[in-house]
Amino acid sequence: MKQIEIQESIISCQDILGESPLWDHRRNALFWVDIDEGLIHSFKLETKETKIWSINEKVGCLAMHEDGGFILATESGLSLWDPESNLKNFFLPFKHSRPDNLFNDGKIDPFGRFWIGTKGPQGTSNLWTLQDGKLVVKISGLSISNGLDWSADGRFFYHTDSLEHTIYRYDINLETAELSNRIVFYKTENGTPDGLTIDSDGNIWTAIWDGWHVLQLSPAGEVLTEIRVPVQRPTSIAFGGEDLRSLFITSASEGISPSEREAQPFAGDIFAIQPGVAGRKASIAKKL
Repeated sequence: MKQIEIQESIISCQDILGESPLWDHRRNALFWVDIDEGLIHSFKLETKETKIWSINEKVGCLAMHEDGGFILATESGLSLWDPESNLKNFFLPFKHSRPDNLFNDGKIDPFGRFWIGTKGPQGTSNLWTLQDGKLVVKISGLSISNGLDWSADGRFFYHTDSLEHTIYRYDINLETAELSNRIVFYKTENGTPDGLTIDSDGNIWTAIWDGWHVLQLSPAGEVLTEIRVPVQRPTSIAFGGEDLRSLFITSASEGISPSEREAQPFAGDIFAIQPGVAGRKASIAKKL
């Protein structure tokens, strides 16, 4: 197993719950959210310019949309958002089955469909897809629907239920978005798998909440690389940069005590490293 250590952050944003990193190749910029603060951040790697927008409600994730902007999953539903004007066009209200359920991680599949999960008390959450203008349940009975991605050959779908400490693998028919044959792909003994991405070699990367590290896993579930970070709660990862060879890592300061916070001055920041492999370009949602 290869081991790498990161000692300091690249962006000092001090997020409460930094999540959903996304490299926007249209703008050559990294975007991510601070879920509980209702903030969207961006960072241009070349100029080091950062921007922050307030959405005025909790925002679980964002994804690129074909109209040039983004699709947001917020506590009230789904919206289209334009960073240049900061206009938010609310198009699909959504009432969760419980008041303590919220949208969490989401991603666009190779066919341009938006997959978005929820988090809440054990067994009360789902993974949804946006199809024909409405949300359809793909996986039910989840607790914290989290990191997700599709294998490059289109055969498998990987999905994390963080409260189960497990990444599952499904067979998928990408054309129909049908899932089958769920197996346990990887289960942690310490820490919780959170955000997930797949690199250009087909290996799976996951951030381990409360684990102080990010792991690269082979398609067989073997740990290939461990990236140690100076924060307890890394949350998600995304490849970016023009060559997609930089790995960006979001993190959280949520739930950390004052003494722990003092020992982790970079908690809530963004980290970056070049791990020696490229990522894949993020898919874009088709027009609604």
